Formats: sequence, C-alpha cells, structure tokens
Amino acid sequence: MAKVIKRKQIPKTVKQVIKSQKKRKQLPSSYFLLSKERKFPYRDPKTGKIRCDLLKAAIVRAAQHGYSTVERKARSLYEKHCKGGK
Repeated sequence: MAKVIKRKQIPKTVKQVIKSQKKRKQLPSSYFLLSKERKFPYRDPKTGKIRCDLLKAAIVRAAQHGYSTVERKARSLYEKHCKGGK
C-alpha cells in the first residue's frame, strides 16, 4: 500500500512548489491527476507520498471546473488511501 500523508492544511513548502510552473515541470508527471497538463497534484513534491489534503483539494477544484474524470479518480484514491477503503 502507498505511503500516505494526512494533514488538515497544505504546508507552505508544498504550496510553493505546486504553484510554480517551473517547479511543476521538474516533478514527475505521475504526481498529477492530469499528467500531460500537470494539473491537480496529489503527491508530496519532496517524498512522492500521496497527500490526502491535496486529494481533497483536487476533488473540490475538479468539481468546480467540470473535470468529472479527475474528480472520480481523486475520490477513488481518497477512499482507497485516506479513508481505509479497499
């Protein structure tokens, strides 16, 4: 099972990395739910662990902007890794 980080707020260090396009391009595409566009990050930029707070943010943002596939994928990952699902 993947290692998971559970937090209530996204730390500033993580926010700085995911807000910078230059730094996003340096991360592996697998860290994003939309890998080709490098949108909806869900893994910690330093460790590569799945972050529950980033998955929650992805669920909300995907719903707001009409990315239903991304929303479903984020919800599935959240249920599996953050809520103790199968």
